[in-house]
Amino acid sequence: MSAYTHTIPCFTNMLNSLKGLLAKGQAHAETLGYDAKNLLDARLAPDMHPLATQVRYACTQAHEAVGRLSGHAVAPLDTPASMSGAVALIDQTLQHLASADRSLIESRAGEVITIELPGGIAFEMTGNEYAVNWATPQFYFHLMTAYNLLRHNGVPLGKADYVPHMFAYLRKP
Repeated sequence: MSAYTHTIPCFTNMLNSLKGLLAKGQAHAETLGYDAKNLLDARLAPDMHPLATQVRYACTQAHEAVGRLSGHAVAPLDTPASMSGAVALIDQTLQHLASADRSLIESRAGEVITIELPGGIAFEMTGNEYAVNWATPQFYFHLMTAYNLLRHNGVPLGKADYVPHMFAYLRKP
């Protein structure tokens, strides 16, 4: 698989799934008569980030994948303050993914990407290694944490909600 194929289409499918998960969260909150903002503030553990931050981080990983694989700088994203803000952030990220230049990403797949973290920690890897070993696991970590937060808070979700795009491959009798 190519760096582009491994990231952009997969992230697009899964961000659309995340929108569906959030819509179910919103509907669940409305049915039970509470503010969906409570879901955005929910955490799985005291030292973990809340749902709103998990959404931002998933979107950040998608933005950074396009930026790093294209050789462009990436601006930080804001944490959404509402469900509509979370959906708007996902929509903006989907537009960013749609604008990714496949040929540019493919041409840079063998180039070195350096990721510098606080404390002087730096990782160096090729674009392909970054796509497979950094961007994808980071993206899915935050996406699954968002799913788990919603599930933990009673939102009726299942695997079909997580991967609705797979039904396009359903064999018809």
